[in-house]
Amino acid sequence: MKLKLIVSALIIAVASMFLLGNKSSSIESLQDLSSTYYDLSNSGIEDAKDATPIVVEALEKCKEKGYKGIRFPKGTFHFYPTYAPDFYTAITNNDNGLKRTPFPIFNFNNFHIDGGGSEFIFHGKMLPFIIEESTNITVSDLSIDWEIPFFAQGTIVGNNPSAMTFDVQMETPYLVEDNRIYLTIEREDSPYEQHFGHRYAKQEKYHQRLGQNIIWNRTTKAPIYKHGLYSGFDNSFFFPAETLNDSVVRLSTKYREVPPVGSVFISKGEYLNNRENPGIRIFKSENLLFKDINVYHAGAMGLIAERSSDITLDRFNVVLREGSNRLITTIADATHFCNCKGLITIKNCTFENMLDDATNVHGTYARIKKIMGEKQIAYETYHPHQKDYFFAAIGDSVRIVDENTLLTKSEILIVENVKRINEKVSLLTFNKSIKGVANEFDGIDNISWHASAKIENNTVKNNRARGFLISTSRKVEVRNNYISSQMAAMRMSGDLKLWNESGPCDSLIIENNQFVNNLHGGNKQAVLLIDPEQELNESGSDDNSYYHKDIIIRNNDFYAFDAPILVAESVDGLTFESNRIIQTDAYKPIFPNEPNLTVHHCKNVTIKDNTYKLLTGEFADLSLDTNAD
Repeated sequence: MKLKLIVSALIIAVASMFLLGNKSSSIESLQDLSSTYYDLSNSGIEDAKDATPIVVEALEKCKEKGYKGIRFPKGTFHFYPTYAPDFYTAITNNDNGLKRTPFPIFNFNNFHIDGGGSEFIFHGKMLPFIIEESTNITVSDLSIDWEIPFFAQGTIVGNNPSAMTFDVQMETPYLVEDNRIYLTIEREDSPYEQHFGHRYAKQEKYHQRLGQNIIWNRTTKAPIYKHGLYSGFDNSFFFPAETLNDSVVRLSTKYREVPPVGSVFISKGEYLNNRENPGIRIFKSENLLFKDINVYHAGAMGLIAERSSDITLDRFNVVLREGSNRLITTIADATHFCNCKGLITIKNCTFENMLDDATNVHGTYARIKKIMGEKQIAYETYHPHQKDYFFAAIGDSVRIVDENTLLTKSEILIVENVKRINEKVSLLTFNKSIKGVANEFDGIDNISWHASAKIENNTVKNNRARGFLISTSRKVEVRNNYISSQMAAMRMSGDLKLWNESGPCDSLIIENNQFVNNLHGGNKQAVLLIDPEQELNESGSDDNSYYHKDIIIRNNDFYAFDAPILVAESVDGLTFESNRIIQTDAYKPIFPNEPNLTVHHCKNVTIKDNTYKLLTGEFADLSLDTNAD
């Protein structure tokens, strides 16, 4: 009897616990968690070697239960690809493929990722954040970095001009094999990897030959003056290499001069394999905020957004980690917005030491491959970084542009059907006839997906390439920025040749900015470069042959060591007024005989009330080359 009573009590106790647990679970399932954060403090993440599986599981719970967001305790968290889910992603201007991510933000709404001031360190080939088909997303208060970078870096400790060789003390992981030098990307460790991984590392592009390269100045932390003497981005050249000791490698060069001792050799590996790992990928999403984020490194762009709308970056910095020996942040652009709409806001950000531009806001031309019928064409995306590019959807408004002039040939057309054939070719059906209007190799511009932008209070410095690239027909305001880039501070172009970037500017204001010692790379450009790649015949200068429209450049300070300040081509409505040009001696002038202002094939041009202060303190007139209408 006593035994029966004990057993009965145990059964009752277990049953009570079970019912209580179910009741608790039921309460949670009925509870409105839309104002509650999923707190990772009690998840074991602070003691975990790999935070990936914990975060992936937490995000699944957040989506299932409807949490407002996920919150990290402040700390340093490492993310490995071993247990990260993968997704095939076609990312414009980057390398497509399967991407593993610990933050798969798919179909989330009204969600906040609060990093709590934490540092996120990634290992190997990963894409930290993929945000797709989501709305009202905030990511804040965190940093992104990699344990081992996606570039090679080393200090030049010797050179031999007659032999055209230079010796590099390597500072990042590398391999010399078969008379070539390779950067090495971190791979997942295992007994199998230790025994056999080297067999596949080259084929899988974890070992990449050093080719595309640039020389950096250790003192200024910027690209070296006239870098084209020593380096370049030739996709076919890879450095022959010889090991001198455990960390010093002798490289043979084909460039005009060997780089000076004390400068820094930088290479980002093999073309079409060196943009695999951006920091943040955004696609088909809207109303996004990225605030108080530091991207210390990414193996492609820091942030790439396409087919998305209304995105704000506030104190989203791409910067060197304090105390780090690295001289490079992102392998490509800091930020990039392609075929977006709504308002792009970039404010209070610092972008430094990228191997490409600070930002690029543009559309993309598709090219007509074949006229299929009265209302249908086949289009093709040519550039290898635009394979599987999402160009248009049913209901979008597009227009046909001339292959050579880039000028509009058609009235607005509505897309009635889209059929994908393969990663390069798709069919578009329109609501109206294009007979006699469209020709093979003409371009198509999706005017539904041009963004407006406000770019204010930002700093750009010490990067290869340019500051801001703007190609959009919506209003853009660029104010109160500091830009000191290797090439042009700003470029407004448009082409149907290489990158096929669309969007003639219409209502662009460039005001109250500081442009400081740009153009030291040696490229023949100008601080502000407006150069659509048009081919106009001699008799084609009528009122409709201008590409850009209404560009105002006003009240800016240009601190310039070289002559070219503005090159403007094909603009209807150009104002350059109340700007101050101050000559500096930061570098020796490279193109001292070029005019300060070059204005070709423009009309309705206003140039007034500008000043040019020489090194002597005297003021001079700006030289002007113009055939403005």
